[in-house]
Amino acid sequence: MENNHSTQLALMSYLRHELRTPINAIIGYSEMLLEEIATDPQTATTSHLEQIQNCGNQLLALINKHLDPASVDNYSSLHLATISEAIPLALEPLLKMVISCCDQLSEQAAEELIADINKIRTATQSLFEIINNITHFAERYLQLNNIKFENKVSEENHIERNSYKKSTNRSGNILVVDDNESNRDLLSRLITAQGYTVTTAANGLQAIQLIKTGNYDLILLDILMPEVNGYEVLQWLREQFQHIPAIAISALDEIDSVVKCIEMGAEDYLTKPFNSVLLRARIEACLEKKRLRDREAQYLAELGRANQEITILNERLKAENFRLSAELEVTRKLQQMILPKDHELSQIEGLDIAGYMEPADEVGGDYYDVLHADGRVKIGIGDVTGHGLESGVLMIMVQTAVRTLMENNETDPKKFLEVLNRTIYNNIQRMSSNKNLTLSLADYHNGKLNLSGQHEKIIVIRSNGALECIDTIDLGFPIGLEESIVDFVAQTQIQLQTGDVVVLYTDGITEAENSLGVQYGIDRLCEVVQQNWQKSVREIRQIVIDDLCQHIGQHKVYDDITLVILKQK
Repeated sequence: MENNHSTQLALMSYLRHELRTPINAIIGYSEMLLEEIATDPQTATTSHLEQIQNCGNQLLALINKHLDPASVDNYSSLHLATISEAIPLALEPLLKMVISCCDQLSEQAAEELIADINKIRTATQSLFEIINNITHFAERYLQLNNIKFENKVSEENHIERNSYKKSTNRSGNILVVDDNESNRDLLSRLITAQGYTVTTAANGLQAIQLIKTGNYDLILLDILMPEVNGYEVLQWLREQFQHIPAIAISALDEIDSVVKCIEMGAEDYLTKPFNSVLLRARIEACLEKKRLRDREAQYLAELGRANQEITILNERLKAENFRLSAELEVTRKLQQMILPKDHELSQIEGLDIAGYMEPADEVGGDYYDVLHADGRVKIGIGDVTGHGLESGVLMIMVQTAVRTLMENNETDPKKFLEVLNRTIYNNIQRMSSNKNLTLSLADYHNGKLNLSGQHEKIIVIRSNGALECIDTIDLGFPIGLEESIVDFVAQTQIQLQTGDVVVLYTDGITEAENSLGVQYGIDRLCEVVQQNWQKSVREIRQIVIDDLCQHIGQHKVYDDITLVILKQK
């Protein structure tokens, strides 16, 4: 019989597969039986089983020798007649020895071992049949080689892809696919003994149907099977169920078969007869990889859901920020609208006044106002704790309350601050807020400045350049902190001469830090004012702000900045 080189190699591969398959059963069952009696050794039984196992290994070596692909090259033919004579001659003595051992074991061994001993006998008889009918099996190969996957599973062309399913079995659910009953039995028992759940399929078509309806963590797949072979199942898996790993287990031991399986998506490849220890290790390694991939898929799915939630939250935050920005902008404009204007200040007799306020955020918590009525001038400056919308709203409340009291001609500082405090305190309680503010009021009339309320020190530069600092700590109490502050309110008076300068400010100036964390400080503020007291109030204001900005540099401003300069005309 002459064929081309590739056909000869393929036929030799097929014959090796058919001959190695029953040898796999002989070695596998003998090994399994030896493991079962290892804890209760039976000398005669052990000896016969070891002899069977040894014969199986010799049979495997002889098959590899007589059907070595290296013996076929482009210039020689595969002569079936020669092989059909040589192989039976080499294998029959070993097969007869295996049958003899099985006969003796059937008489000596424990009853629970007999079923597996009979399986060894059946595999041996099957091998007898194959070696005595080499030509018949060669013809069978040629028939099998013409079977097409498309004709047998055309219904698979429209299979819908399954969604990912995670096995609920902790150890793993494994599908064993092999057309040889002994191989299925061997694999199933080995795997079940390790705690896995096992399902079996007798051919590729049955495997496909089980995979479509089942939930498997791993597939152990034979390659040469009738109708649909293992290669075709691997191809279908790659297209439909990529997440299920497969280990090819075949009597085909040529490197081309190994490479082909790996290229088609097999996770691993084992040859029959397989080593049970190696098989267990490969199974656990594949399942561990799948567990890691499952976990990765789960994390990615969770990450995807989290990203969606974050996107939704971001959209909500954008909408909320837009709403808050609108509210802040309205409040900021209200604050700017109610601040005293330069043309109002220029109409006040006896005093030159210049003011400045810059919030740290869109809305500030600092307060200043200048009220003029009936020849009297009331100047207020305060600092609400914190900054932002709530502080800004409280600042507007204070401004409104001060103006209302001024309109009602309340001149007594104790009553003025007591009523103001009670009003603000009640509003703060209604708001469930913890805000309060320091507040100083300066009442000016005919060169006299009466001071009340607790705030920062007040700086006075006399017309001769002398510096005075007036502490307000004992002139009042924080507004809105307690229901009544009448017992804390006091008053002090300053007599102003022409050219005298008074500076009111909030701690946003004195506590402003540079990049090194150094504060601007009251000493530097006093020094700048003392050096420039002869200038106009607007010039002094600008010089102080410029010097403050130079000190801060690029450092972030954390507090509102307010400055009021008075100068006696």
